[in-house]
Amino acid sequence: MSNPTITSFSPADDATAVATTSNIVLNFSEAVDVESGNIVIYKASDDSVVETIDVTSSQVTGTGSTQITINPSSDLAEQTEYYVQIAATAFDDSSSNSYAGISDTTSLSFTTVDETSPTINGPSGSEAGASTSSVSINENGTAVNTFTANETVTWSLNGGADASLFDINSSSGTLSFKTAPDYENQTDTGRNNSYEVKN
Repeated sequence: MSNPTITSFSPADDATAVATTSNIVLNFSEAVDVESGNIVIYKASDDSVVETIDVTSSQVTGTGSTQITINPSSDLAEQTEYYVQIAATAFDDSSSNSYAGISDTTSLSFTTVDETSPTINGPSGSEAGASTSSVSINENGTAVNTFTANETVTWSLNGGADASLFDINSSSGTLSFKTAPDYENQTDTGRNNSYEVKN
């Protein structure tokens, strides 16, 4: 008789953008029973222990089947790489053949997703998209505003009645007219020198 093996993980090894609420699911080559030992979740950046889970606890379910589910006691941190180790005594098949376990840092590792939206400052210092995100400029110039954010973002235009008249630098967040506006020859949709654009 051969020892049970894991045929797949969820999250998959080296997965990225994993939800912080995810359980860890182990799919075995045959039905296994919970025995003894721990499953340990580590943070990869410093090898610190995030959580130690006893396989006999209620956080580990599925004994007697080919699928074991591990439910961490709290959500994982976002944008963080983790790896999982499993004791070689944790799971046996019906003939008492043991799963070999995981003792390295690479067999089951994954990175969680960025779930926090960036804070974006608009022309008046308020968050972009708020009613106060407006700016007045002189005619015959193209510069409008440089948007800022509390983290690295890629800037783009996302609608607005007059978006076709503008460009935005995807790296710097600098918004500008494609052609300098002329107060006497309005080109905005409402023909009132009030231009609307969303990013």
